Amino acid sequence: MDLMSKDGARLVLVVEDDVSVRRPLVKFLEMHGFGVVTAETSDEGLDALRKNRLAAAVVDLRLRRGSGRDVVVSTPADIPVIIFSGVPSESAELERLRPRTRLIEKPYSLVLLVETLEEMLAETSSQNLHP
Repeated sequence: MDLMSKDGARLVLVVEDDVSVRRPLVKFLEMHGFGVVTAETSDEGLDALRKNRLAAAVVDLRLRRGSGRDVVVSTPADIPVIIFSGVPSESAELERLRPRTRLIEKPYSLVLLVETLEEMLAETSSQNLHP
């Protein structure tokens, strides 16, 4: 499966409704070689899941319209998901229920987020090579 954008970057879905959080996150991911698809609502996130061949997803659980939880549980199990939330208890259940899911608490470090994403993608590549 090709998980690259048109320019060869690994494609990551970012579901975040707060532009002051989303914009620097997108720029940071792009600076680190990722292609990015964004969504502000759960419906947009679900649509992006259907339309794109994603390498990973980064999802805020609390959205103004809809819930990031819907996107997390709808993401195919082979796609790593990073949840960021200011309420760790609501994320902990999803981490237990869905494989390849990690929580990063808000406020978070962009460096930590990219390191976690790279680690999860490396695990996915390793599992694909050695099923």
